[in-house]
Amino acid sequence: MNEAWKRPQTAAQVCDGVSDPEIFGRNVRDWQHELRKVHSRREFSRRVSKAPQLLREHLHDHGQCDAYLASYVEWLCEGANVDAPPWTGDPRRIADRAWYDYPPLWKQALVHAPSAFRRRHVFTKPEAVLQLRAGRPRLPDADRRRSNAARQRRYRARVREKLDRLKCLESEGSDPA
Repeated sequence: MNEAWKRPQTAAQVCDGVSDPEIFGRNVRDWQHELRKVHSRREFSRRVSKAPQLLREHLHDHGQCDAYLASYVEWLCEGANVDAPPWTGDPRRIADRAWYDYPPLWKQALVHAPSAFRRRHVFTKPEAVLQLRAGRPRLPDADRRRSNAARQRRYRARVREKLDRLKCLESEGSDPA
């Protein structure tokens, strides 16, 4: 196993190092696993903003991989109420001929494929992996630990201040003046 291998974090990274459609498919599945960790629109937008390289020329797949990725990103953006990045509208990201994920059931695929896929001649039912949450985005662990440490320091300072005031009151009350 390649020690330097890492799952793609962005749509652009899905196309890095792709030499055949099978590797592209694996990269898409790995990217879907990473998208499950995304819970904010800002983070999702960041992960799809950069345009991936076009694979059509060196895969000779009639543009099917390019069309699938553009369709998938546009479809996820629609579901997340995020503007689709401009690269998804590139006419080079439309397949030259229809592609069905399971050809024997082409009629069902034709009916159930979302419009973002149909426009690009890709007929499949995609997997919804993006689950955005309402509210503030989660902080990285290091930021959360730093924030908790600062909160503890403030708490301890307040406790010390109260103890000092209590000692001062006790010393004033014990003086027989």
